[in-house]
Amino acid sequence: MRDIPGFWQNAPPEPVPVEPLLQKFVRSLGGIVVHDVIPEPRNFQNADFAFLDEGVIAELKEIETEFSSTAAFREGFKTLMHELLDEQPEWRPDLFGGDGKVPGWFHPRLVRLYRPPLSRILKKANRQLRETKTHFGVTSDTGTLLLVNDGFTSISPEFVRAQVSELLSHSYSSISCCIYMTVNRYVEFPGDPEPKLLWVAAYGDTAPDSLVAFVDDLGRKWFDFLEGELGPFAPRSELPVSEDTLRGTSAIRLPGE
Repeated sequence: MRDIPGFWQNAPPEPVPVEPLLQKFVRSLGGIVVHDVIPEPRNFQNADFAFLDEGVIAELKEIETEFSSTAAFREGFKTLMHELLDEQPEWRPDLFGGDGKVPGWFHPRLVRLYRPPLSRILKKANRQLRETKTHFGVTSDTGTLLLVNDGFTSISPEFVRAQVSELLSHSYSSISCCIYMTVNRYVEFPGDPEPKLLWVAAYGDTAPDSLVAFVDDLGRKWFDFLEGELGPFAPRSELPVSEDTLRGTSAIRLPGE
């Protein structure tokens, strides 16, 4: 898709700063930007936003780095490749004349190398949501994580979301909803010639129906707001959320990446 002539002609010239943009969005809806109403020093780990009429607390986390460039990932990948070559000494990638095929255990192990940095993000967000709910007296299961992934493209959005969902199914009980978003990173869907920005929600078992309705409406308002800030987009698509929602998608690399 990125090789289509003129593909980048009308793209935004520079990435937009995510946090100030979301702060402006929340204020436009009458929501609270927490640091506007509770100045430093704060005696708790605060989340970023509150929609008190709806009883929803939300925390923004941005993934801006490529996790595969870290020393920990490189060390884990080196160990994985040693195990592969121990099992298949003749293995070679396509680039060097091999067939590139790996045993069934390889890809799940590779994807799990990305879990530690994602887990650290969720752990911090969980505490911030819990403590901010306590501060505002919110007792319902409505803690919402806005997870913006503009920088982590080594694996597809499908697998990033799957890893996050698996982690949330076992821990981090203050996160009742995780909205997987992109703001500066467009995504390609199989068979669709138009690049997309994402807003994909996943819910915990205890999330109330009111949270689902609120998040659906919030997503529609978010894209209305983005069009007002950045200009009109291609027609939007709303898909039922399932494990297959992001199947086959890939992040579109920017020129020079």
